[in-house]
Amino acid sequence: MIELADELDHRTGHRTARPTVPARAAVRDPLTQAGFRPIDLGDGCHAWYRRADDRTHVLISHNSALDGDPTVKDWIVGQYGEHGGFVEVGGLSLARALEGAETLPSPVRADGSLVEALYPSLQQALDDLG
Repeated sequence: MIELADELDHRTGHRTARPTVPARAAVRDPLTQAGFRPIDLGDGCHAWYRRADDRTHVLISHNSALDGDPTVKDWIVGQYGEHGGFVEVGGLSLARALEGAETLPSPVRADGSLVEALYPSLQQALDDLG
């Protein structure tokens, strides 16, 4: 995982947050168990990052932070393409954001065109793109 985060650092100029994660266990544990790492996106913004095998990555954050109440519906999950495109859903609990990380479709269509869309719910994203 360190290599993947370092690869993102190199490609985007973003820095993986190291060495400690300032997040409560109720947030940190499910995210790290799902393969996420903290990342510094710049300008005081942070997110949890996980790279996928299809040249995309997923970010999860709580108001651009690594920590927040896991039950409050302020979490955002997004699937991002290596060369553009994104599918984001906001207003989620942490559990639903983790579910979205597993179910959101790639922002790159089979024909290579990019999706750039914000959705108010996971279901609407899946209905529209699934």
